[in-house]
Amino acid sequence: MSISVVIPAYKEEENLKTLLPQIKKYLTLAGITHEIIAVGPLTDNDNSKQVCQNSGCIYVNRENGDTYGDAVRTGIKAAKNEYLLMMDADGSHAPKDILHLYAAITTPPRHAYDLVIASRYVKNGQTQNLFILKFMSYILNITYRVAFKINAKDISNSFRIYDAVKLKSLKLTCSNFDIVEEIIILLVDKFNAKIKEIPTTFHKRINGASKRNLIKFIFSYIFTMFKLYKIKIQNRKNGTKK
Repeated sequence: MSISVVIPAYKEEENLKTLLPQIKKYLTLAGITHEIIAVGPLTDNDNSKQVCQNSGCIYVNRENGDTYGDAVRTGIKAAKNEYLLMMDADGSHAPKDILHLYAAITTPPRHAYDLVIASRYVKNGQTQNLFILKFMSYILNITYRVAFKINAKDISNSFRIYDAVKLKSLKLTCSNFDIVEEIIILLVDKFNAKIKEIPTTFHKRINGASKRNLIKFIFSYIFTMFKLYKIKIQNRKNGTKK
């Protein structure tokens, strides 16, 4: 049982200096076979590549575009191991929680879950975000959960571990952070995915500024919700799942 840790990283050199050694420490001490992949921009804009090399990690540039969605697709393509864990590069996701996610998805019986989510909204879960971001996240999660009948409370947190084979089979099209919702919607629609949530604390960014544009963030989620709902209805009419 092995894990690929994929980290989309855009101008996150300083945060990677802190994050990568911690991830390696926890995985190595636990004796877990692993690879750590940081996905940079199309053209390097800081020294993240060197930071990865110094830490014994893999660095790849995004393919086909420079959006967050391109980073996620590139990381999924590059991953080689049985399980794939996605996390942010800004320090908001605690490296020690990787072990809890890995334990949850690998505990016998094997493949009992298709993905495990580090959740802010189950018992003992927390978030350090500002109130406006908490409120937006709460509304977003309720809306998507009801519209797509997803049995999970936190479908917008990217900190998750997946069955890599099933994740790689998806045709992902979203460009922005809405690809996080697209993944879970397609997994549920295609595989009737079995989901588990474990509590986590979403921390404040360590260094640098957020890459999320609030207005773009809102409209992309609204557009994606209608696009994916339309696809889901069409698939049901055709009697297929994609």
